[in-house]
Amino acid sequence: MKRLCAVAAFAGVFAAAAAAGDYHGKAQALMPIPREIGFAQVLQFKQAKRPVATLARGWQAGVAAIFAKGTTKAPIEAAATIYVYTAAAAARTALQHTCPKCPHVSAKGIEMRVKAGESSGATVVQAFAACRNVYVSVLTTGPETTMKLATDAGTIGVAVYRRATHFGMSACK
Repeated sequence: MKRLCAVAAFAGVFAAAAAAGDYHGKAQALMPIPREIGFAQVLQFKQAKRPVATLARGWQAGVAAIFAKGTTKAPIEAAATIYVYTAAAAARTALQHTCPKCPHVSAKGIEMRVKAGESSGATVVQAFAACRNVYVSVLTTGPETTMKLATDAGTIGVAVYRRATHFGMSACK
């Protein structure tokens, strides 16, 4: 009887560990609210369309939002897109196909790519990240320094992964 209980307990622990790996909730639950990321408001929030072919393999669901802060004369905006994939390998593949020539960094298990430039005279920073089966893309623009816009993008990405772990995803490796 003790052996049967031990086997059952081991099986339960193993099942819990397996279930705790990837994120299994709704994509909408991962989008941070403005207060979490230092933005004043959400301009738009909607379900994301199926991504282009290079990012579509294993895609399960997605959500997109546009956040704003600053003033009318100096607005700062961030467009965030979150994709949840059926497996971590699919999210990593999506990241590899996103901006393949961009610098690649890894911090606390989160793989990231960052691209900075200008568009219509405004500074633009694009950040892409993947952790387990969750992929995040953030585009920030406005009259701030590249470093500040990159920090805003990173803050949004970290908030997404913080929410994912809160809802059962294991920490990034």
